Formats: sequence, C-alpha cells, structure tokens
Amino acid sequence: MRMLNLKLIDAVLTVTVVVCLVGVDGVQAEQDWGHLRRMRIGDGSDWWFLGEPWSDGRGGLIQPPLLPWNQRSKAYVGQRTTNQDDAIAIYTAKAYTDFEAEFEFLWPKYHSGTGFVFRAQDARHYYRVDFPAIGQATRGEHFWALISKVGDSGWSEVLKMEMLHGVATEKGIWHHARVLVNGNEFRVWVDGRPMSVVVDDTYTKPGYVGLETWGYGRLATTFRDLRLRGKPAPAKPWDDEVQPVQNWFLPFPLGGGRVQPGGIARTGDDELVMSVLALEDPGHSVLVRSTDRGRTWSPIAAEGLVSGQQILGTPSGRLLALEPVKSEQEPFVPPDNAPDLKLAGIAEGAIALRDGTLLAFWVVHPPDSGRYTGKALAEWGTWETCAYSVRSTDGGKSWSAPIPLNGAPAVGQKWDLCECTSTVQTREGRVLALVRPIYSPWMWEVWSDDNGESWGPATSGPFPCWAATALATESGVLLVSGRMPGLGLYASWDSGMTWKCYRIDTGGLWAMGKMIEVAPNLVLYVYMDSYDSDLRAQYLRVTEDGVEPAREMLPDQ
Repeated sequence: MRMLNLKLIDAVLTVTVVVCLVGVDGVQAEQDWGHLRRMRIGDGSDWWFLGEPWSDGRGGLIQPPLLPWNQRSKAYVGQRTTNQDDAIAIYTAKAYTDFEAEFEFLWPKYHSGTGFVFRAQDARHYYRVDFPAIGQATRGEHFWALISKVGDSGWSEVLKMEMLHGVATEKGIWHHARVLVNGNEFRVWVDGRPMSVVVDDTYTKPGYVGLETWGYGRLATTFRDLRLRGKPAPAKPWDDEVQPVQNWFLPFPLGGGRVQPGGIARTGDDELVMSVLALEDPGHSVLVRSTDRGRTWSPIAAEGLVSGQQILGTPSGRLLALEPVKSEQEPFVPPDNAPDLKLAGIAEGAIALRDGTLLAFWVVHPPDSGRYTGKALAEWGTWETCAYSVRSTDGGKSWSAPIPLNGAPAVGQKWDLCECTSTVQTREGRVLALVRPIYSPWMWEVWSDDNGESWGPATSGPFPCWAATALATESGVLLVSGRMPGLGLYASWDSGMTWKCYRIDTGGLWAMGKMIEVAPNLVLYVYMDSYDSDLRAQYLRVTEDGVEPAREMLPDQ
C-alpha cells in the first residue's frame, strides 16, 4: 500500500467551508464561514500582548513568555501593571462575530490556567473560555471548564462552571479543545466531551480572539495547532491604550517569605487590627493597626497579644487571641460516630455568632492516616482528616468537648474534611460551614440549626474551593473566597441556596485570606499572593445583584 506524506503549510488555506449549526431549540441553520486559518504569532505585528510578546515554536506551538517567578528564586520581577498577573495574546488583524476554533493545550504543572478569549472589544471587555488547573482539583481528577465574561470591573464573572467527566488532569498531557460561537450561544468541547451550552447577550458586536494563561512559577500553558474558521466582520480597530484594571494593593509589605493574615478585627469605627503571620519565620510576625478602614497599616504592641497569633473580634468588641495550650483535662473521648483518636493541632478557624457563642474548628488525623503511615496525600483511600468544632458560651473562658461536623444520623466519619476556615451565620440564624475537601470535587456543606451544638450530616457543597475564607455581611449576603478558579469569589443572596462566581485574581492563588466588613456592604479582603512575598488586598462592594471591586478605596500606589 502506498502512503501519502502530507506536509502542513503555515498559511491561510483558501478552502470554503459550510458549517451546519444546531441551536438550542433544535433548528438547524446553515452559514458560510469562509476559509480555515491556522493562527501563528509570526513577528507579532498582528497581535496585542499583555506582558511580554508570545512566540512560535516547532510543530505549531504557540508559547507564552516566562511569567514572573516567586520570592524564593531571588529573581522576583513583580508584574504590578495588571490585576491578574497573567499573559494575554489578542489577534488584532481581523475581528469575528461567529466562528469555530480548535486548539490543543498542555499544562506543564499544576496551579496554572488556560484561556481562549473571544468577542474582545478591548482589553477590558470580552468573553473567555477557561480550563483552570488548581492542584487540589487535578490530583482528584476533576477537570473543570468555564465560560466567563470580563467587563469594567476587571473581574471575570463566571457564566457557567462545569466538571467534564473522562478528561485526564495529569500534567504533560495534550488536550484538544473546540469552541463554537454562534449568535448568543457558546459551546465548548474538551477531548470530545461537551460542556453545557451557554447563552449570553452581553457582547454581540464583532470582536477579536486570543489566548490567555497564568501560572504559579515561570511556566504556564503551552498551545499548539490553533485554527479558526469564520468570516471576518468589520469592527473598530483595537485600542492599544486600553489596559486591564488593577483591583488589588499591598496592605502591609512585610517581606521575608510567605505571609498570611491571621485574622482581622474591628476595634473602632474605622480602626482595624490584623495579625500578619510570617510562615517561614514566626518571630518576624507582627500585629498591625489601621485607622482608615485598612488602606494603610502600622505595627503595634498590645498587652496580652503575641505577634503571629490567630485573632478574633467578638460582637461585644472584645479581641481574642487563639493559641494552642497544653490541657490538664482528660484525653478527648470521641463521640459515638467517631473512631478512637486524639484531638491534635490548633484551631483552623473561628467565628463569633450573633448571640455571643464562639465556635472554633479542628481537623483531626487518625493514628492510621496517611500522615502517620507515610502514605501520600494524593493516594486515594487514605484515611486523612475529619472535622470537629468546639463551642464556648462564656466568651472563651471554657469550651465544650469536640463536636463532629458529620453528625447524626450519619454513621462514621467522612475522612475528606480537611480545612474549616469558611463558616458563616445566615440572616435566619443558621450556621453554615463550607469545608475544604481532599478528594471530593466540591466543598463539603455542613449546617447547624442550634448554634453549633450539633452538625450535619456533611453533604456535597455548591462549588469547588480550597484555602477559603468566608463572611456574612450585615445585609445577609454570604461571601466565600479561595482557590478556584484562580482566586475565586462566590456570593449568595439567598442564605447559601444559590451562588454567583467570579474570578477576582490569579496572582493571589495561595488565597488563605481573611475578610471584614468595614462599612455596610463594603468588605476588605486580605489574602496571600502567588509569589511567596507580600500580602494582597481588595475592597469588595456588595450590591443587590452582584459584587464589584470598590476601586475608589484603593490607596495611592
């Protein structure tokens, strides 16, 4: 048998293609989308770049520039001109309304993202398809696909986030993506697996297409074989002067490695106190105070407080410091639905309820867990952690015995609840704990109707999130933020029944932050950055139907 040797030419193929489209209502339409175009960066003259220029590689590769490295490399070059610390390449030679695009992408490591931009009006207004690679999701084989829109806020409002089955998440695998845009209908496939159709009418005019990526460390997504078929449409020229907005600032540059907020409390009308934890040098931790709602901070000393402690403000105005101490009480006797184990570690999260009740949370490693047997955390089936709370009704002078979050009528424990840092009280008085998982694709959702005297059972939660924090505003809106997608923000106006999702940063991927309401529906959010260096902070304004950055609160940079 004779074999044909085909050579792929980097050029525009003048082949007319007729594409048959099927709408949501099942009506078939026929549209002439013209020729097939294989996209290349070339000399970059047909592209606009956020950050350094992208480049072509062998075999149809399209490569982003090396991203900024972290503090430990001693070569940190902070990219402080953009909110997202990412890399974007927009093809500005032609605009499109409807089209079909195909490309392949590869995650070189975990904690990175893959994006395809379409109908971009400028660098602040566009749609984007996302495939985020958050390490905790990828080790559980949870592949997520998103379609978002970006507007004046600079955040990405997620229109749809969906887990696709049958798509591998190990790094170093090439995935095939297909994007079909027709009118107000957007469809996405990854390795042949479809995502639910998204319908949106925000951007209907012709716009530009492009690629986006971000990553923790210097490497991010590599693309190859980007192809697009569609009929170019007239559009206003790309405005190089329009740049993405920046919503974050550096509240207290401590330096010296990874820094985490250990709690924020109100001590006056506009006065706040924050514990800043230097994770690699605890002696460098500091207690700081702000008298302008968190815009500027200065170190302080306070009697009874030790720098680096977790702190908690109470409704009565007291400031509590939480630290582990050796107890003279008898060893903890577990409840009926727990195996024999001993409480270990320190309180991960704490909350003051409206009636003055204090709740603090622990996760517990049983003696035969992976931590003590040497098994890897990523090894499925390992007994890892379960979650408990303790309760105080006398201002923290005494505490209850530990109470399991997977309470009756549940049998046994769910050894997947590994971090209890996002707990809120709803306007109706119910207490909601959203607990970070190890293997589950979603957070664990646990409720208490008696102010923490009992919990559960633990159920599958509303969204994926890790290293999270939470807040209930005085108006009753619930906020949760942590890893996924990038630095994600989830908001609920109906006491946790439904949620809206935003991506508000990518340079803050460590998350592990704290929130406080500094004025009605105005929230200060302080979190770890991705470069093992300074804290980042944003102001969030809660409205009747959304959350937006309050950029007028940002200090002069």
